[in-house]
This record gives sequence, C-alpha cells and structure tokens, in this order.
Amino acid sequence: MKKIISFAYFFCCFMLLFSVTAQAYIDPSAMTYIIQLVAGVAIAAGAGLSFYFRRLKRKLSGTKKGAPPAAETLPDDDDFGLGDYELEQDGQG
Repeated sequence: MKKIISFAYFFCCFMLLFSVTAQAYIDPSAMTYIIQLVAGVAIAAGAGLSFYFRRLKRKLSGTKKGAPPAAETLPDDDDFGLGDYELEQDGQG
C-alpha cells in the first residue's frame, strides 16, 4: 500500500512540475459539429440495437419474418362486418 501511495505522490508532483498550458480556443461551430457527431452516432447505435433486438425477439418467439398475423387478429375493413375471406366465398368480392 505504501508503494501505491508513493507512486501516486510522485506522479502528481511530476505532472504539476512538467505541465504545459495550452493556449487554445474551441470555436462554437466546432462544438456544434461535435454535438451533431455524437447525436448521429447515438441515433445510429439506437437504430442498430433496435434492429438486432427485433431480430432476437422474433427468433425467441418463433415467428417467421414475412408470416402474416393470425386470421382472428385481422380487422374487418368493410361495412358489413365480413372479412375478405367471407366476401370471396359469397361471390361478392
């Protein structure tokens, strides 16, 4: 433990004695560019994660990619309350 403390003390003293101050200026437009870069990376990472999350979810649930939903979950979109299959059987569709 004593070695770690002495190393930390030596390191801090070394950094203070040999530090160099930088006379730099960050332009406000450079900062907005950095913000746009970070936002773009975050959005791309979110899209990629959602893509792989859906893929994993589909694999775990056992459904196929292009499989249509079950017939009982399809909404009736006509005025008579009949589904498309029933209209085709009656000869109206």
